[in-house]
Amino acid sequence: MNSYIESLLELIYPEKNICYICDYYDESIGENYICNKCRQSIKKVVPPLCNKCGKPINYGLSINLCPDCFNFEKYFETSRSPFLYEGIIKNGIYNFKYYNKPYYYKLFGSLLLQYMNKINYLNFNYIVSVPLHRSKLKSRGYNQSELLAIYISNKLNIPYINALKRIKKTNKQSSQSKLNRMRNLENSFTINKKNKINFIKKSSVLLVDDVYTTGSTANECSKALLNYGVNKVYVITIAR
Repeated sequence: MNSYIESLLELIYPEKNICYICDYYDESIGENYICNKCRQSIKKVVPPLCNKCGKPINYGLSINLCPDCFNFEKYFETSRSPFLYEGIIKNGIYNFKYYNKPYYYKLFGSLLLQYMNKINYLNFNYIVSVPLHRSKLKSRGYNQSELLAIYISNKLNIPYINALKRIKKTNKQSSQSKLNRMRNLENSFTINKKNKINFIKKSSVLLVDDVYTTGSTANECSKALLNYGVNKVYVITIAR
């Protein structure tokens, strides 16, 4: 199934050595899918970071947690993101999700893998993704987080499991306040029980999504996985 998806997307966008961001052609681009000029303009998340969610924090704090993680329970172990959600990364993610560019999974998957290897964020038994509600999946045609997760799974040789199901159709998260996002997503996710996945119990799982904003999505997905018996959940997103 994974190879079928990759083959299909290769047909949709077969060109090599083209920057997905600016369409610049250079033989040195290869499987990075981004030119040096665009890469250099990306805004990175830089330390010091919140130990829990990876948000940049100020030096000299008595605890290594951001106010949000200090005041609100987080079910995941840690969340990490290499980039800030602005500039070409923000535009790229928007195109990936809303402008029918599923092949962007190669660009963002490659960037995520480079980051994960750099910080040694690799010790997981299984990889899962944040699911879309069936109505949104039908209209979009693909789940961008699933494409990313499958790419990472194939490259790291860690099994991808379709473990989660979205059972509640919610309002668009970006238009909600933090409190409303939390309420909006409460009990929105459950285990996809049509798949026999008892083997993920007592395991360490990497949850893949595109953007970490308030963390409500990652938190609710993590809660569903932990309630099912998963031991630990880690989160990776492109940006925050």
